Amino acid sequence: MLIRDDGDDWLAIPQPAHAFVSGQLARAWGNAAFAPPDPREAVCLGAEQHDIAWSDWDLRPPLTAEARRAASFLEAPFDQRLAIWDGAPERLLAQDPFAALLVSLHGRNVHTLYVNADFLEPAQRDAVTAYLERQAALQDRLIAQLGIAGETAERAAALVLCVDAVSLRLCHGWPEGDLPAVDGTVIRYTPLSETEATLDPWPLGVPQLEAGLSARRLTERFDDEAALHAALAAAPVTALRWVLRAN
Repeated sequence: MLIRDDGDDWLAIPQPAHAFVSGQLARAWGNAAFAPPDPREAVCLGAEQHDIAWSDWDLRPPLTAEARRAASFLEAPFDQRLAIWDGAPERLLAQDPFAALLVSLHGRNVHTLYVNADFLEPAQRDAVTAYLERQAALQDRLIAQLGIAGETAERAAALVLCVDAVSLRLCHGWPEGDLPAVDGTVIRYTPLSETEATLDPWPLGVPQLEAGLSARRLTERFDDEAALHAALAAAPVTALRWVLRAN
């Protein structure tokens, strides 16, 4: 769950919904300067489903007592968060092994680029190391089964990391910043308003892209988790839409 806490109310964006925006970006990716996803459908599926393992959590998120709302993925306890990532690739194995490989590589990238071991307890560092070793073994197995080069998988994983970053910035309303590099090129994300942003250089094959998802906005605060879950299930759907265009 991504949470935007706006004071009197709060916006809940399920992780798979945020990933849906990543998939919309991946499907539009590619022009004279940026190679399209390869293999296209598997990469787009991996981008769209990279947070599939958070589905159960987001349907019934825990209550964070201090804010009296649903806990975001950033507020998930370490062991629960790692367990979710550890089981993520299996959710896609039966559908497409390349997409499952991308989910595994994305989890590795998250835990090597964004998890600072200096802030972890020794047992947590050991758990991350063991997780990365299990994922590395899975990645090697899938690459061998698919008969592909490791570079092909890494290039696709870099694209997923980039479109994930775009979606996170849109959903959270984060400020201007550089995105993870794709094919050695760093793209600059610049918001122009709450609903419009630019990417420079422009990586998509269309002049502009409208992307969107469904979220829930709530005005209540809660002291009971069952009441929170009931309110989330009953809350009206809020459609969020953004326009991305060249600088």
